[in-house]
Amino acid sequence: MSDYKKVAKISDIAEGEVESFFVEGEVIAICRVEGNFYAFRDECTHQNFTLSDGDLDGECITCCYHGAEFNVRTGEALCLPAVEPLEMYPVKVDGDDILVELDD
Repeated sequence: MSDYKKVAKISDIAEGEVESFFVEGEVIAICRVEGNFYAFRDECTHQNFTLSDGDLDGECITCCYHGAEFNVRTGEALCLPAVEPLEMYPVKVDGDDILVELDD
């Protein structure tokens, strides 16, 4: 069963920025692109380094360790060395709260 958990406030994440949060044993990155929020496991699929340390440019995040790029809207791996997509989490906004759907 899935459940939405409050992770952050809208004001916690500026436009064009990515932030990392620890939620129920998971490290989740949330970014804000064109007013929308996208959440994914904060881990590059190439070698499991922290992806939120990378650069967010529009809807593309680049891992600062080996240069792998991902689309934050879809999770798609855009270039080598990564070939696996990001694990994405559904997001919804409730008032000022950002909620992320986690599997139980």
